[in-house]
Amino acid sequence: MKFKLPMSRFLSNLWKRKYYLEKRTRHQDIDDICCGGLSNGGFICPGIYFIGCRDRIVYIGQSIGIGGIAERSLESLARIYPNIEDKNLPWSIGLCPYVESGAPFFYEEGEDFNELESTAIRKFAPIFNTSIPSTLKSQGKEPMIMHIAQVFADEENYCTAFESENLKKQAIEAKNNPSPPWQQGNKRRRKWNPDTTQYE
Repeated sequence: MKFKLPMSRFLSNLWKRKYYLEKRTRHQDIDDICCGGLSNGGFICPGIYFIGCRDRIVYIGQSIGIGGIAERSLESLARIYPNIEDKNLPWSIGLCPYVESGAPFFYEEGEDFNELESTAIRKFAPIFNTSIPSTLKSQGKEPMIMHIAQVFADEENYCTAFESENLKKQAIEAKNNPSPPWQQGNKRRRKWNPDTTQYE
């Protein structure tokens, strides 16, 4: 079995290792999803996660491994954060945990995470999802966001990506987009401008 750091050490090491994150103060929500929260064990369960920047979902992923959606979502955040030029924008993470019976919410046993992730990617067409697990399964069951965590404590404004009006707006834009990012592969390596919602 592969050795894993405790979540508290993983979180501290990630923040120190990524100099661009170290310059920001992390929100208490981030400590909670790693070391508390869901039954006080943190969100170390499998599931789907959404990363929001300002008023848009910019990335959707899944985790089925050790460390779960708490660890995987932060690793993804650390990877895409440098691609946003304005480092003062508000960020948040939406979590859709797979929780076994006994919890107040859970996905069914044997849930198809590729279907959940693919459906969400098709619906919202996040700018950093340049591929999709399965186009055949991308119009199936949608994941349900059960918890939202703000990322940085030094933000004047909260990330509004998960507000219902912004979710609806992004879904409409994605539906009307003839060439969403997930169809374009890894060709685009330019910086993303959140004001124009375009690569430049």
